[in-house]
Amino acid sequence: MQLFRRPPHFITLIACATAVVGLPLSACGPAATPTPAPTPTPPYGLPPLALPADEASHAFQTEWWYFNVQLVSESGARYALHDVIFQVQEQVSERTLYVRQIGLAEAGATTHVTAERLRTVDRRLRSEGDGFEIAMGEGSMAGEGGEHYRLVGGAGGLTYDLSLTSMAPPLVHDDDGLVGFGEAGITYYYSRPRLGVAGTVTSSAGAEAVKGLGWLDKQWGDFQPVAVFWDWASVQLDDGTDLMLTNLRDVNGETIDEYATLRKPGGTTHRLDAGAFVFEPTGATWHSDRTGTTYETHWHVAVPDAGLDFTLVPLVRASEFASGLLGVVYWEAGTDAVDSGGNRIGQGFIELNWARSLPFQ
Repeated sequence: MQLFRRPPHFITLIACATAVVGLPLSACGPAATPTPAPTPTPPYGLPPLALPADEASHAFQTEWWYFNVQLVSESGARYALHDVIFQVQEQVSERTLYVRQIGLAEAGATTHVTAERLRTVDRRLRSEGDGFEIAMGEGSMAGEGGEHYRLVGGAGGLTYDLSLTSMAPPLVHDDDGLVGFGEAGITYYYSRPRLGVAGTVTSSAGAEAVKGLGWLDKQWGDFQPVAVFWDWASVQLDDGTDLMLTNLRDVNGETIDEYATLRKPGGTTHRLDAGAFVFEPTGATWHSDRTGTTYETHWHVAVPDAGLDFTLVPLVRASEFASGLLGVVYWEAGTDAVDSGGNRIGQGFIELNWARSLPFQ
């Protein structure tokens, strides 16, 4: 197979994009060492999380704004959208790489389409105030004050223009918003778990109004996500319960952490340690012929002390994102939360970040 040859400037930036590609930092500058310095032990020497100011971008190596949205159109069509922008900065300059990845599934048609776009700039994009605005070609992602967001994008012949409004306080993970990734480093991490969504989805048949519910994950820090693997889910129950769950492992499959963040309606946000919850596959799978990866698609979730017990069932099982640009592979699916009686009691998303084996081609 003949490899596609990319220009040297592009290769240098891609090598620095350790948030999405497992390439060494040594390509980022002559002073880099093969093994990054370990992150300080708690309290890490990092400033505390400050919201809404931390909605804006930061001068850290890795950052992302990650939206998961479920939509229903006027005609009853259901869509599951994940829309993320990764920001990766070189360590010896201000050159910055932005990668946008979009996956859009239509439940009734059982289709899943993807799109990906790259932008490089000499300096990190900055916005005034407590927000961000990142243009990517004809699309964009923007947020203001932790209250209002806008997503303009598209994939596979579908385009969307969505306005999102926060309807609940943020979920601050691991109590203080600083999460340890083991030897991979420390990341700031919080979520906006309830975003009311309204806008349009446009196809060849024209534009149609949609509405729904979204979730934003925000993470940043001098850490290397490529050095860890995870099972992750967000859950938004109809009674107002918000829940994030994750199983975090190192490259050898050893557990780094298993934890969840729970907030019941009118309650406080708190961390759940392993043993206080269940987050495990039921045995149902989907196999990708493209990448050869088999994904666990249905997940049992339970929090006994909170009276929660349900299964996350994907709207479209064939929901793999396989990046032709960067080689990253993962499974990201919108789900229904279904109780033991077969009743839909909410919605969610699952992300399985297991496979990263696609070559540059």
